Amino acid sequence: MPRNVTPASDIARAPVQTTSGKERILNAAMLLFARMPYSDTSLRDIAAAAEVDVAYVHRAFGSKAEIFRHALLALGPIDDIATGQPGVATTIRRICNLAFLRNPRKLEDVRPLHLLIQSSLCSEARTIIAGFIEASLAIPLSRAFGHSDMGRAHFALSLLSGFVTHRAVLCPQDLVSIPEEDQYHMLEMALLNAMMPPDGP
Repeated sequence: MPRNVTPASDIARAPVQTTSGKERILNAAMLLFARMPYSDTSLRDIAAAAEVDVAYVHRAFGSKAEIFRHALLALGPIDDIATGQPGVATTIRRICNLAFLRNPRKLEDVRPLHLLIQSSLCSEARTIIAGFIEASLAIPLSRAFGHSDMGRAHFALSLLSGFVTHRAVLCPQDLVSIPEEDQYHMLEMALLNAMMPPDGP
């Protein structure tokens, strides 16, 4: 196991207040996928963290890829992006929120974008992530601006993921010392500028 990967045995077990085995499995998977690469996370790791038998994990979800898909779908704030056909300001605000919000399921070690970024270098996970981002972020973002320029939408989202990665991985003091509210507004302006066509809205 790579030296920079946290062993599954050292990761906090899934919260026990959930009532179903599937919920415990999903919570455990989200914790693991946010802290370890997809390729280094096994069904046995997930079963151990959820305190269930690995055979039950197979019966409940079928495969690691399917658990990963369910983990992405459980990222509540992302599900909310297109709710109610929002306009430009609401869509940008909801997307910027992803850089700062923790997981809505109250799993303290999980931020929504960390789960996406942690496994993005694995080809199997990347295919799942790409489809998810296209449907849940890029299309709603492009639609809010009234055009079908998916290139601009993906460029804007690359600014978002770059910001999150830079802050989380390098943690430069000059950046983290900026008040979070100011970071939010700078990110918001960057995404707005990225989405505006050269001749304006």
